[in-house]
Amino acid sequence: MVTTPTPNPNLHVTATVRGYFTPRECERIVALGKSQLAHDATIMTPEAAGPTIDRSKRSNSVTWFKQGDAATQALQAKLGRLVQDVNKDVYHFDLAGFGEALQFTRYESIGDTYTWHQDLGIGNTSTRKLSVIVQLSDPATYRGCDLQIYKEGEPAAVERNQGTVLIFPAWTLHRVTPLEEGVRYSLVAWISGEPFR
Repeated sequence: MVTTPTPNPNLHVTATVRGYFTPRECERIVALGKSQLAHDATIMTPEAAGPTIDRSKRSNSVTWFKQGDAATQALQAKLGRLVQDVNKDVYHFDLAGFGEALQFTRYESIGDTYTWHQDLGIGNTSTRKLSVIVQLSDPATYRGCDLQIYKEGEPAAVERNQGTVLIFPAWTLHRVTPLEEGVRYSLVAWISGEPFR
């Protein structure tokens, strides 16, 4: 018997949830991130055996929130509820949950950037299905450093408002333009699942 799968028209949709975190919650997340050790951000490439630093493609620093910490668990619970609702309404992916630690990203030096990339890739990143980004900084406190999605053949800037959560399929091509002034902080998570099939 031949069956026709149901098309999903939302595979290129970026879900935008404004004000999901209050400014005070964002400030607490930033304080938590800044209280922990920062590392140079890395990228994954097919040529390298593991994560590698390449400042021509990614220049910023990151902090990985400790798994099992009460604050981290509370963040994951709040984000998890939102992702579950959005996935049910929009993507309909088979998800398992947070496959990796939450990442606090820091763009603090002029010129910090992250060129075009996808979050779904090789190795451990191959199980990523949804990318989740929380805009933690007040947009009035920095210039540049726009998160852009590649949409219909050209870059499209997404919502910058503090507390906004952006969710998109992990294969989505996106970048962060160079920081021109101030600092920008964000929280990044990936929701994983069994391979697409």
